[in-house]
Order: sequence, then structure tokens, then C-alpha cells
Amino acid sequence: MNNSSRLTLSQLNGIIQSKLNDVFFMQYFWIVADITEHSFKDKTGYHYFEFVEKDVITNLIVAKIKGAAWGNASQRIKDFEKSTGQIFTNNIHVLAKVSVNFHKVFGLSLELIEIDPSFTLGVIETKRQETLLRLVTSYPTIIQKRGEQYSTYNSSLELPPVISRLAVISSQTSAGNEDFKHTLMNNPYGYHFEIYDYFTVVQNEVNAGIFLERLLDVFRSGKKYDAVIINRGGGAQTDFLIFDNFKIGLAVAKFPIPVITGIGHQKNQTITDLMAHTNTKTPTKAAEFIITHNKVFEDRLLSFQQSIVINSQTFLAKQNSVFNKINSEIVNNSRTALENGKNNLRILKQQFTTSSSRIITDVKLELNSKRFAISNVPFMLINREIKEISRFLPKLISAFNSKVSTEKRALKSAVALLNVISPENILRKGFAIVKSKGEITSDPNQFTPGSEIEIILRSQNIKATVNTKKKYHGNDFNLPTGI
Repeated sequence: MNNSSRLTLSQLNGIIQSKLNDVFFMQYFWIVADITEHSFKDKTGYHYFEFVEKDVITNLIVAKIKGAAWGNASQRIKDFEKSTGQIFTNNIHVLAKVSVNFHKVFGLSLELIEIDPSFTLGVIETKRQETLLRLVTSYPTIIQKRGEQYSTYNSSLELPPVISRLAVISSQTSAGNEDFKHTLMNNPYGYHFEIYDYFTVVQNEVNAGIFLERLLDVFRSGKKYDAVIINRGGGAQTDFLIFDNFKIGLAVAKFPIPVITGIGHQKNQTITDLMAHTNTKTPTKAAEFIITHNKVFEDRLLSFQQSIVINSQTFLAKQNSVFNKINSEIVNNSRTALENGKNNLRILKQQFTTSSSRIITDVKLELNSKRFAISNVPFMLINREIKEISRFLPKLISAFNSKVSTEKRALKSAVALLNVISPENILRKGFAIVKSKGEITSDPNQFTPGSEIEIILRSQNIKATVNTKKKYHGNDFNLPTGI
């Protein structure tokens, strides 16, 4: 072999470099590829990685080339991360503007010039929408889309009036979870909470299986939690891809305990957010939601308590007024009855006086008549008649006195009976007065099941509803035989 035909490697690479420069100089290409083998040199700001294309069916690599970014390209990557919330790292799908470079030492590579953030966001969103559609179509009894909102079995569950027993799924090192606990434990109302931690990995979709297992642990524990809290602080968009996982979304949608999320995604709601009972932006917001929920219940209780007090006071005031009215009626009726009794007594006395006077007058007339009649009879007959009259007169006076005594006793009995049967005395002895439709009655036909009655006791007025009615033998107050 002629030495002149031999080339050193650097010479050959130089030729390749020259030829490639001739072909690709000042030419730029937009390519779609995945990023792998990424590394970043913080001191220089250089990114080194590989562009990879994979078969959509087999997922095998069909093309690969080295890539690099520096200078203005490094700034474009920062802009990309800011726009998308996505860190430039492995396993992201990008649309990038590149130029072809060849270095005699480092070989062929593509230099990144620009990167399109909207493309990467679109890829993520497309996959997210596909997952949502799959959830709705595969499980229509559990998940339904209504307009732009999603309704799930979990979102239909009713939160208990007081949320206090919580299962919390979060990272053991999560600052957001610590904020959640601090907010709950230092709430201004003194509410008490029981928190049970279920620590797991809460980022990167590859950890979805681990996360799902911890969610199932909550269910398998058999504990009666009021709610399940999923907490995660901020992070890159890819950190939240775990919460767009199909299996996790399905598990949350059909979970039998209300799920509250505090995932911390500032741009969009994750699929887990959409499937949960309640979603909040951050762990702190989740804690504030729980505190507010409990405060609403407490306020309702206080309002109800106040309403009871006011209604009770109003009711008692009305009943007191009714009682006073009834008491006044009883007093007035008793006074009227006593006054009538006195009037009857006066009339009776007057009748007795009149009758007595008339009897005496009649006797005197009879005596005078007899005196005149016997003025012409013999003295013995007169003497006999006088004796007969003398004998009759004591009997007459005795009969009169007996009649007066009998009438006095009857009058006293009437007064005593009036006192015994007075409403005030009846109430004092433990009996009650029953009103139906505002009228006093003892007729059982006035009362039917369901009708309202008013019962007047000595010191209380009671309103009641008739439940049942049965015949009464009437022997409870009879004296025992032999007394």
C-alpha cells in the first residue's frame, strides 16, 4: 500500500467535517424526538444529551444522535422550562430546531438552536385528553362528563358534617405536607384532627404503581376515615404526570371515601383532581378547605341553638300568657260561683224569714180565731183548748227550728260543694282540665287520634296530640269495698 494513500483518523475526520460543512452549512432543521442521556454542566451552562426516535408500536429505538446546547440555546431551554413548567430532562418529547455539526474528536452531533414549548405541552395535553376520554367511555357508570366538568362516584359522596379523621397520602419529605399539618393543627377555632400518614412517592409516572398501592392500603385498613387527602407541593410538569395516570384516576373516581387533593399544580388540573371529590391548588388550601367546612357546620349549630332559645322563649311567653288568662278565668269564675251562692243563700234566708213570719202570723190568727170562737163556750172547754194549743205550740216551734236547721245545713253543703268543685281546687288535687278546640270538655267523642288537645294543670299548660283512645272502666278512684 502506498504511503501517500494512507490517512490519519484526524485527516479523515477533517474530510468528513469539510464535506458535511459544505452540505449543511447555515442549514437548520426542525426535528421531533425524545431526549435521553441528559446532563447539565452548571458552571458552563452546557447541556449534553441524545436525540432518540422510537418505534410507536415496539418502542424500540430506530434513530439516535448526540445533541448539545450552549450559549443562546441554553437560554432557550430556560425559556422552555418557564413556559411549560417542564424541566428539560430525560423522556420528554420535543420539537427542536437544530443544525448539523461534526467535530473531529466528538464526532457527529446536532446543536440545539431553538425548542418549541407549545409542541411539548401539546403532546402532554393530547395524552391527558386521551386518558380522560378512555376513563369516560370505559366506565360510564362511574365517570361522566357534563359540559366541561366531570362527575364521578367519588364526587357524589357526601362529606361528613365534621371532617376530623384523615388519611394523608404524601411524600415523607414533602414540605407541602408539613404546611398542611401545620395549618390544621394551628387552626384558630381549636378543632382537633386525627392524621394518619400513608407515605409514598408522589412524582414521575413510573411510580404510579407504588402510589396506587398506598391508596389501596387506605381502603384495606378498614378504618373509618372522613376523607383521604392527596398532598404534593410544586414541581415541574413531568413531576405531575403521575396524577394523569389512568389507573390512579380510575381508583380515585371510584374510591368509597371522599378524596381531597392538594397537588399544587398552578397551571392545570390533573386527572386525579378532576376525578376527586374536591380539588384545591396546594396542601395549605386543602387544610383551609377542611377548616372552613367544619366552621360552616359549627356556625349552623350555633344558629340552630340560637333559634331554639328564641323559639323556646317565645313559646314560654305565649304559654305564660295563656296560663295567666286561664288562671284569671278560673278566679273570676270561682268568684262568680261564690257570689251566686251567697245570693242564693240570701234569697233562701229571706224565703225562710218570710215563711216563718207567715207561719207565726197564721198561728196568731188561728189563736185569735179560736179565742173568739170559744168566748161563748164553757170555761172547761176553753181551758182544754188552751192546753191543746199550749201542747201544739212547742211542736210547731220545734218543727220550724228543725226546718231552719235543715236549710242551713243544706246551704253549708252547697257552699262546701262549690269550694270542692272549683277549678282551682280540682287542679290543686292533681286533676287536669282538658280543652278541645278551645273549649273545656269531658266528652270522649271530642277526641280522635291525631287531634290536638290542651291540658291545664295547676302550674303548667300542655299542648298534646292524641295517639290512641280506649274505654275507661272508671274504678281507679273508687274506695275499696268494706270502708
